[in-house]
Amino acid sequence: MKTLFSILLIGLIVLSCEEVVELDLNTAPPRLAIDARLTKSQNELTVQYIKLSLTRGFYNTQTTPVSNANVQLLDLTNTTTYNFEHDNANPGDYFNLDFTPNLNTDYKLQISYNNQIYESSVEQLIPTVPIDQLVQGDGTLFDEDEKEVLVTITDNGNRDDYYIFDFGYNLFLATKDEFYQGNTFTFSYFYDELEAGDTAEISVYGADEAYFNFMTAIIEQTEENGDPFETTPATVRGNLFNTTDPDHYPMGYFSIGETYSSSLLLE
Repeated sequence: MKTLFSILLIGLIVLSCEEVVELDLNTAPPRLAIDARLTKSQNELTVQYIKLSLTRGFYNTQTTPVSNANVQLLDLTNTTTYNFEHDNANPGDYFNLDFTPNLNTDYKLQISYNNQIYESSVEQLIPTVPIDQLVQGDGTLFDEDEKEVLVTITDNGNRDDYYIFDFGYNLFLATKDEFYQGNTFTFSYFYDELEAGDTAEISVYGADEAYFNFMTAIIEQTEENGDPFETTPATVRGNLFNTTDPDHYPMGYFSIGETYSSSLLLE
């Protein structure tokens, strides 16, 4: 009888392990999420986009776009206001066709949504350097199916530079010139889902130290293959504020950076 009881107990444990349990988590009210990375490309007129959405609960996989906000960019140096119009074809996207950022100019983002006012800190256009060379390497990191790209830049030795590399597919790398200031530097990046015939589109974006620190924290929390037993990621605060209700702060960041891009057909 004791043996039978043990077998039944083990069976119940096995069956219980197969059940999917959803915890009744406390859900905070959704916050406004602001993706406002404005760019300046050399010899190219860039359509500027700002994306607005609401944060979602732990079990919700759908993003809720915000389509009824008033979005303005304030040029504080020249007392000029740039209005961003909502793109009805892409809910949550706001665009401006006329804005081109200039150096040594103060800018502030201002958003009105749901009877609340959101503002950014004052930011300026951050310069960067072009991509000198983009070639395919033959190295591997974990398996033979990866595609390696080698990116070469020459750092400006007259200033402290921070770079955000955008590899597409929501893949980013943040780096600073602490160890290669004023020198030509080559680093490698590995794609694990691209194949021969695909094109790698890579951009380098100028950042200041605050945006570099923000992106470094975001990249660390969102990179794949993290340890599932690590502590819960902390909220990464950006440079955006709710001036109506400071406790209901938004998520995201407002930045303006010079950008250079290059593409490579993979073999």
